[in-house]
Order: sequence, then C-alpha cells, then structure tokens
Amino acid sequence: MMILYYLYIFIISFFTTFITTPLVIKLALKINKTGVDIHKPSKPIVPSLGGIAILIGILSGSLSSIILFHQYYVETLLFLLVVLINGIIGLIDDFKVLKGIVKMTTTILSTIPLIASSYLFPDKIVLGRPEVPFLGKLRLTLVYWALLPLIVGGSANAVNMLEVFNGVMPGTCSFIAIAILLSSIILNKTRSIIFSIIMLGSLLSYYYYNKYPAKVFSGDVGSLSVGGAFGAIAIICRLEIVVMIALIPHIINAFYVISSVKGFKERRTIRYRPVEVMENGLIKASKEKDAPITLTRIILSITGPLEEKYIIKTIFFIEICTSILAIITAFLIKVKI
Repeated sequence: MMILYYLYIFIISFFTTFITTPLVIKLALKINKTGVDIHKPSKPIVPSLGGIAILIGILSGSLSSIILFHQYYVETLLFLLVVLINGIIGLIDDFKVLKGIVKMTTTILSTIPLIASSYLFPDKIVLGRPEVPFLGKLRLTLVYWALLPLIVGGSANAVNMLEVFNGVMPGTCSFIAIAILLSSIILNKTRSIIFSIIMLGSLLSYYYYNKYPAKVFSGDVGSLSVGGAFGAIAIICRLEIVVMIALIPHIINAFYVISSVKGFKERRTIRYRPVEVMENGLIKASKEKDAPITLTRIILSITGPLEEKYIIKTIFFIEICTSILAIITAFLIKVKI
C-alpha cells in the first residue's frame, strides 16, 4: 500500500508540472517574459518563468501527501512553506532584479519557519542533531545554529548559480532527488522518501521542456524553490550530510563564483562572462582575468572548447558521481563504531 501511495504522489507531481508548463510558456510569451539563449550562435528567444510549473507540481504533490500521510502534515507543510518562500523571492527577482546580497539574505530568512517549528513541534522538528558516518547522531549547538541559515539559503543560491545551460537545473537536481530517495530508503526515513518523490516527479516532468534545446527557462522562481526544497529536506529529515554531498558541484561552483567576483553579485551586473560562444557554435573558457570562475569555465579550461550538449553531459557526469557518493554516505551512516 505504501508503494502505491508513493506512486500516486509521484504521478500527481509529475503530471501537474507536465500539464502546467505549456500554460506557463503561453503566459510568459503573452506578458513578454522571455530570455535570450546566449550559448547558441543564433541567440534564440525563449519564454521564461517555467519554474512556476515546478512550484505548482511541488504544491500539488505536497497536498496529496498530506492526505495520504497525514501523520507527517507538520513536516510537509513546513517543507512546502520553505519552498514557497524561496519561490516567491525568485519570482520577485524575475520581475524586479534583486541585488545578490539581498537575494542571499532573503533566502536565508526562509529558515525562520524551521527554527520556529523546532520550538512549536519539538517532537517532530529536531535541530542540531545531524547524522554522520560511523558516529551516528551528533549533538551540535553553536556550530549547527551558525550553519543553519546557509543550509537553506546556501542551497537555494547554489542551485540558482549553476543553472547556466539547458536542462542543467532539473537534470542535476533530479539526480540529487534520486540520491536523497535511495539514501532515505537505506536509512528508513519515510518523510524524506515522500519529499524526494515529490521533487523527482516535478523535476523529471519539467526536464522534458527544459532539456537541450530548451523550450522554456526556469527563472529564479524555479532554481531558488528547488534549492530551498533540498535545504528544507536536509534540515527536517536530518539528512544534512547526504544532501550537502549531493550538492557538491553546486557548492563548488558557488564558492568559485563568490570568491572570484569578491562577494554576492547579481549575475546580470557582472561585466565579463565566464565563457564565450565561438562562431562555429563551440563554447570556450573566457580569457578575461576578471571573468567569474565557474565550474563550466574550469571544465572548458581542461577540455578545450565543447558543444553545449557535451558541457551539459559533463556536468551531469560530475553530479552522478557526487550523488553516488551521497548514497555511499547513507550506507556509512548506518555503520556505528
């Protein structure tokens, strides 16, 4: 019966996003909310705001799970609240560009419901007890509370920063959702099984429209809500280590971007781009010393110029490796010294 419930939640999330995405595309075209696909020589115009469909899929899947798994209604509503807060911040940024530091600060504020819930529902939301390999549950105080805001805000912005090529966000995040799902099965965590299935359904469905060549762009409403969702899962389900390992490519990319531009800066305000599109359609690493250092720029510095689709496959391969590492970590968490 549980498997049927899981399947039902996946189907609801998947088809809600699949049906909603074309409607969002029409809306974006109607209000002229589009973007230029800068990594193609022809520079095609692509409708944006596709992340709204992801958000609606997560919403429908979450509400369905409350009906089927009502014992987890507190955790599910909290998960949904964090996702919606980050999604709203992203939507505002899509229409009125926020400064990088403002976007980071506001996404960090989405941890407030998590902190409040730990006091209101201490039996359901437990903070400061992450599970790590060999040692099991740790009891952290100051260190955990210092890092807590970055788990959600950092995850949201890290996913946002790596959304640079067609299909990269839903593709890499689908691998992360699978890693969380398998890790949750290993660790027997029903709540994160539910949340990862919701995420996986919506992301796989949306990938159909966002994959190379993209029919729609996600916008910040998509990447911030998805990244925030992973941060929420990490905290609510005590999967901090597993989720952070799965997010390693995003974290590395964010670290290099922030350090190379010396702070949180909106990408639209950065003068030089990390990569350049050649006349033959290949993409090469920028030689400008002031251009941001990104994961893509590092890859191209090693491989030389590549087609966009091969860059995407390389990023996927890196994400698959870290997702496997996250699953291995889940196995090691079960090992007690």
